[in-house]
Amino acid sequence: MSRMKPEVAQQRIKSFSKRFGEAHLYLAYHAAFPLALTPDLLYSLWVNFQQDIHGKVLGIPWIAVADLLLSALCDEVGHELYEMDLAVRNQLLKELQSDKRFEKQRINQLSNFLLKYVQKKLRSDDPDIQDFAKTQQWIALAYTQPSQAARELALAFSKLNEEDKPELVRMASLSETFAEPLREFQPLLTYARGIGKFARSDLLAAKAEFGEALEGKKYIEVEGVILSVPKQISLKTFSFETVTVDAQGNITNRHSCEAKYFMEDLGNSVTLEMIKIPGGTFAMGSSRAEGTTIDKEQPQHQVKVSEFFMGKYAVNQEQYQQIMDENPSYFKGKKRPVERVSWNDAVEFCRRLSQKTGRTYRLPSEAQWEYACRAGTTTPFHFGKTITTDLVNYNGDYTYAYAPKGEYRGQTTDVGNFFPNSFGLYQMHGNVWEWCLDTWHDNYDEAPLDGSSWTDSDNDSIFRMLRGGSWYDVPNVCRSACRNSLKSFNSISDYGFRVACSVA
Repeated sequence: MSRMKPEVAQQRIKSFSKRFGEAHLYLAYHAAFPLALTPDLLYSLWVNFQQDIHGKVLGIPWIAVADLLLSALCDEVGHELYEMDLAVRNQLLKELQSDKRFEKQRINQLSNFLLKYVQKKLRSDDPDIQDFAKTQQWIALAYTQPSQAARELALAFSKLNEEDKPELVRMASLSETFAEPLREFQPLLTYARGIGKFARSDLLAAKAEFGEALEGKKYIEVEGVILSVPKQISLKTFSFETVTVDAQGNITNRHSCEAKYFMEDLGNSVTLEMIKIPGGTFAMGSSRAEGTTIDKEQPQHQVKVSEFFMGKYAVNQEQYQQIMDENPSYFKGKKRPVERVSWNDAVEFCRRLSQKTGRTYRLPSEAQWEYACRAGTTTPFHFGKTITTDLVNYNGDYTYAYAPKGEYRGQTTDVGNFFPNSFGLYQMHGNVWEWCLDTWHDNYDEAPLDGSSWTDSDNDSIFRMLRGGSWYDVPNVCRSACRNSLKSFNSISDYGFRVACSVA
């Protein structure tokens, strides 16, 4: 069923009335009540509703049946089967109930008529006729016995198979037509909208649609019927420990944390874990407290970031292989981060991943990356004032603050090593530089304040942003605020990426 704009529906009704007259419009009022029309049903409406509720003859001519079915108010959707756009139906029913000749009493009369009309068809051996009759019965009940209608719709949903996506879509679309008469049964309507998005493989939008209706549960109850939410919609929770260090790199505190995530199935037992990053405001760039006044990290400015999802880890080699059918990495290992990928390669990975999953993946904006890296902290590193090679994979021959020298591994490590930050993200410092969506800018003058990417051009030769430092680098460039850039077509053995996507 299409979604015509209300003003377009009103204009069509006005044009219909102007062309055919008031009596034809009366028939259109009544024809809007059933969810679908056949010539036989419309003729029966014409026969049974020739008078208003006061007994006054309406004078509807028999030719009005054919005129209405062939008019712009009806669309032929099958052999001798017609539907009105939802906006047209709603407007006609609104006018019917506001007209003193009909009012709510006529709705009740139409409901009783339709219930009687479909009784014989409900017993038909033809499943198509049964489906037609069942939907007509639901709409009749929705206006006069909404509680029963809500229960029957819920029962119909409860019997559907999660794998039968076309039927889920059909039921979800059908439920849109019940939004007005069943407005007091919001849990049912919420379930219908959510299951429709689920059936279209938009799991994040489905999760957002269900929202608070779940209230921590995994089901929605409608008139005593339990409607289970597909497991893929419910975000999972994982627990982890993060740490804080002093200026010497000693662990001074350990914190137990939790994060929400969902898992994307890439095929061949390869998965991608996406962490929900809560929205918030942070100071982007370096401060004097960090002991640096690097121009490209200035001026420090407040940025408001909306919630989004970000990869728990940098994209690893088995994930890249699954999507791109190649592995360009120098340091091989399926759980190691993919490297030697250019910005163009990373963007292409996101495009193919989006095509495969039906969800829009992309590189994070530079603001999103720093916000996610800091995870609510204001220190140079999310661990605190310094780092050590027990916490991060970088060139341990060099030091930061008062921390001692450490191990220089000279290569990447698996993406799940070391402690995560308090958002549940691993190795935001070191291991591999991570591409961001933005083009390079010399400083933050006129930078966006809403967390969006700062992009000037799609030219392949443009410099693109990198964040986080790598196994090869000194600790200073692994800071949360440090910025780097490279041309979009360049690829080096310490450059990788992680992906992001919106909540809805």
